[in-house]
Amino acid sequence: MQVSKVQNTSTIQTLGVFLRPSTPELKSYFLEFQAQATQLGFRVILDSISAGMIGMHGLNFEELCAESDVLISIGGDGTLISTARRSIAYKKPILGINMGNLGFLTDLQKNEVEAFLPNLKSGSYTIAHHMMLEGKVIKENPEKNESLKTNMQSQRVQNNTSFFALNDIILTRLNDAGMIHLKAYIDGEYFNAYYGDGLIIATPTGSTAYNISAGGAVVYPFSKNILLTPICAHSLTQRPLILPDSFEIAITLGEQGCCNIVIDGQESKPLKFGEKITIYAKNEGVRLIHSPHWNYFKILKEKFHWGDFD
Repeated sequence: MQVSKVQNTSTIQTLGVFLRPSTPELKSYFLEFQAQATQLGFRVILDSISAGMIGMHGLNFEELCAESDVLISIGGDGTLISTARRSIAYKKPILGINMGNLGFLTDLQKNEVEAFLPNLKSGSYTIAHHMMLEGKVIKENPEKNESLKTNMQSQRVQNNTSFFALNDIILTRLNDAGMIHLKAYIDGEYFNAYYGDGLIIATPTGSTAYNISAGGAVVYPFSKNILLTPICAHSLTQRPLILPDSFEIAITLGEQGCCNIVIDGQESKPLKFGEKITIYAKNEGVRLIHSPHWNYFKILKEKFHWGDFD
């Protein structure tokens, strides 16, 4: 039951387009898309970085998001994820056009776009709300005790260096030498210690990304959960955990050193001893546009070849 999908009734006039980086050969398809959309009465504007890549003029990111009714991602799931992460403050719905293999998030193949655009004009599509994660790195108070509960809320307000993930936030070792020791807290209470190659904190949307490779469960993307999946845990008792989205997760290093925080596989930053990362669900995450006939389970079956026999 896809309770997160709702029929759209708003009027769309301006489409803001982002192209997959370092792919100048997308120019020919962009011109084709622009002609199809303009013929239907849409205004099409192009991101300045994408425009520079294909020798055209565009608007800077902030201007494009402010002027657009819908953002169009042309590339693959990675391009769409980048668009979602960067544009979260603008709360604009996003349509993904897939230029490669079947994607989980990019709804349309390029040969389906011309037939779909009239639906975008008439409102015959659905919008799916996907939860995102918000993370912050905070320097801890050295005088704190084992519980983080007393100062967690105030630190959340004081620190404004948030970052966002649609799929996952991964804590992993910096190099191939040794394991990392992570201490996990749930709503400020010490919960577990993880020894191994790292820890994945994923959304349901991201359950089919690195999470599944590490042995985590596939979770319906409109569920309200946070997934914790250890990477190559040293102990066999360390198992994947699925939590309600109401919990806040905090992670610290259990010993001197540093580990890497990887955000949706697109951005990284260090987590040092004496710092903590707090992660919680941002329920007003990203809104993705889908065809009324979009079916998650069909995509899942095709992507993973479920039901096929040799």
